[in-house]
Amino acid sequence: MQQPLQIGFVTDEVSRDIAQSLQLCREWGVGLFELREGRNRRFPYFDDDELRLVRDAIDSGARITAVSPGIFKRPIEDKASIKNDLEVRLPESLRIAKDLGCPTVIAFGFEIERDDPGLRSAVVDTMRRAADLAAEADMIVAVENEPAFWFDTPEQCASLIEEIGHPAVKLNWDPANMHWGGVLPTKVDFDVALPHIVNLHVKDFAPHDKQMPWRPVGEGVTPWEDILSWVVDARNDGLLHLNHLTIETHYLPAESGSRRSLENVRSMLSKLQTPDS
Repeated sequence: MQQPLQIGFVTDEVSRDIAQSLQLCREWGVGLFELREGRNRRFPYFDDDELRLVRDAIDSGARITAVSPGIFKRPIEDKASIKNDLEVRLPESLRIAKDLGCPTVIAFGFEIERDDPGLRSAVVDTMRRAADLAAEADMIVAVENEPAFWFDTPEQCASLIEEIGHPAVKLNWDPANMHWGGVLPTKVDFDVALPHIVNLHVKDFAPHDKQMPWRPVGEGVTPWEDILSWVVDARNDGLLHLNHLTIETHYLPAESGSRRSLENVRSMLSKLQTPDS
């Protein structure tokens, strides 16, 4: 019997205060978390108290599904930044994440300044090096799609992942990022991304608001009812081995946006899933 999709949160989307975020999520019945921003610094540079709170939550039954240290957000030409990501930030992230029992580190796909075959080769080689480090820690690098990055559309993501050809490189699919980039996610896009998806970010695009183009999930224009139906169908057909999704929001006020997102996602999933679906 297949269990319904579980719902997790990026902790700082609820609150950048880890204690408050974990407490609210407990009250909401959520025990899956992605670690990104702490009160002052991004993972892996949480302070000792923040890491203690995370470990205490794990001891009480919580699970860390992914960590997001923000690596590879610069152009591949930025050699100093990429070197630091490969030699400092990523290894430290993998070390702490493994200790927390986390299977996945999220990376970005290098901001693209010019489409050049030599730069593409450098992207592929760098991601292979990252994948080797992740594999040594029995973890996966999940690359997040983002507009104006080498990993952008599903076709670009799939092409690069297939060229990299490393089992430790997968996709953290963010349909709202795709929508933000000007392309409405369709079933065709999902089918292209599907073989590579290991993590799913859930937020909602609001194109009319230039200051804050995001809304609680279900209150924007990204077609989440459709997307979640594709996800559920793919799981039922054995094509997608995904047991959770992660709410991100990017909305303020954070607590309100996260609570509303959770209510809306639960409502959508309740219409799509039965205990044996």
